[in-house]
Amino acid sequence: MTTDKIELRLSDVDPPASEPKRTIYRDIVNLPDPVKLGLTIRYFNFDDVGLYMQITGSGTGYTFGTVNLGLLASGTDAYINLDEFASRAKPTVAQLPNGEMEENITLTLKAYTDSGYTTLKWTFERVVTVHWINSADATWTVDVLNNFDDGTVQGWATVNELNAAPTLQVSTDYVLSVPYSLRMDLGGGFGVVQNRARIYKSFATPNKDKVYAIIDIRNSASALAGYTWANVVYVRKNSDVLIQIGKTVAGDNTHHYMSFNKWIRLVVPLPKNVTIEIQIAYEVCTQNPGTKSLWLDDFRIISK
Repeated sequence: MTTDKIELRLSDVDPPASEPKRTIYRDIVNLPDPVKLGLTIRYFNFDDVGLYMQITGSGTGYTFGTVNLGLLASGTDAYINLDEFASRAKPTVAQLPNGEMEENITLTLKAYTDSGYTTLKWTFERVVTVHWINSADATWTVDVLNNFDDGTVQGWATVNELNAAPTLQVSTDYVLSVPYSLRMDLGGGFGVVQNRARIYKSFATPNKDKVYAIIDIRNSASALAGYTWANVVYVRKNSDVLIQIGKTVAGDNTHHYMSFNKWIRLVVPLPKNVTIEIQIAYEVCTQNPGTKSLWLDDFRIISK
């Protein structure tokens, strides 16, 4: 068992197992300046008393917020989405001379004995690697581009995973490259239930040492009455989860566990020279039927 009295994780791996190395992959192309960083974190209290938890961070060139997380009972853990938790100037092309660059940031979890956050009892630090790429650099080859601008779904399909009745179409309401994006509407949903569905497509990856998928998504929802809360997005390689943003908490009708109503860029490394299915699954907690959608645009696979 861990000897730390508090702990911070970015995965679903439970203590006492070691936290896997955490690397956040980011592509600078078409990002705003400054760029923002959001995280879903999981934090633990192994002390025998309740503690008031706080999260901040540090890193060269970064500006981090400080978020008071409130009281966490002894022996429990919690998840929270830290939307736009940090920012930094967008890396320049010159800073990525071969189309890549790595840096480290440190996330610092603090535990206080009082609600005023004045009496510090424990501190825990987690180092996270940020791996930047410039997908427009000449060293990269664009092997796949799905921008849906021909008015078709370009081979993507959808399927229900939990209490959903998904449909798939091209859409003009939210796009990154005009005129179309891909939109999945979840459908379904009566009573307090989870709705989850996925879009998916198979790809043959190139036989090169470095292969990445660059995935730009947007999620939204509006219930006819009551509420709809964004729980989680999974990006999978076949059935293996590559990225999880947010958390499934069945019946939780109190808050979002992931960013909402904005475009989110996800970058994931892929194995070379194999045929794989890329799956993007979206889950909400909903009280009533309404519009619950996931958009995808400018999906790319690049390699070198």
